[in-house]
Amino acid sequence: MQELASSGDRTYANFYRIAAIASALSAVTTLILIFAPRFYPPMDGLADVMALVENPAYRLRAWVYLLHPFLVMTAAVGLVAAIWTSQRVLACLGLAGFGLWAATEAAQQCLTLFAYDRWRLAWLAGDEAIRATMEVRKAIYDGLWDAAYVLLIIGFFIGNLALAAAYAKGKRAEKVVALFLLLASLLTLTIIITEFGGPALLPPSLAPWIYPAVQPLGRLIIGVWLWHFASRAVSGRAFSNARI
Repeated sequence: MQELASSGDRTYANFYRIAAIASALSAVTTLILIFAPRFYPPMDGLADVMALVENPAYRLRAWVYLLHPFLVMTAAVGLVAAIWTSQRVLACLGLAGFGLWAATEAAQQCLTLFAYDRWRLAWLAGDEAIRATMEVRKAIYDGLWDAAYVLLIIGFFIGNLALAAAYAKGKRAEKVVALFLLLASLLTLTIIITEFGGPALLPPSLAPWIYPAVQPLGRLIIGVWLWHFASRAVSGRAFSNARI
């Protein structure tokens, strides 16, 4: 029985370590998503938008964009599992919010990669049918992308806010995690307000820098916390006393 318990503890520890690594990697993917567009060429008109599909920086970002929600969701599952016994309601809300965000963002990027980008390649190859309807196709794609974006930021706001409330009840390290989750939710709230026609709450000069400063660092800190939580899982302390 002791061997089975020890094996179970190692399994739990490995799960949290995987979540920790995913969180750290998501900090890297976040930086790529933010800064890769700076390497795009100037775009002026439909032809430049179509040609962007062949740009290496765009291609890298497009595939990272698809990977990103899976990494963040893995980390979120780790955060949820760590508080499941003591904060079940908030854990459920957090899981639902992050699940909505991750599924929508992954679907959104599949639409880009496997529909829109293929249309762009066909346009560049001279496909007459695609060229004749590309403006309509682009308008439909843009509308679907924008609608999905609103849905995913709502899920992201709910997920971050719920887990922030749960981790705020923990000790000092958990409160640091809660702070970055709260900052992420507040930043997302400003975007939601703008998308619904409200005023921009962040100064234009400051807005482009706040997100890069908060999100990558927050995801790295979450990764460190999950890694340390894995060590507690090995000793059984994380589960014999489930409160964070």
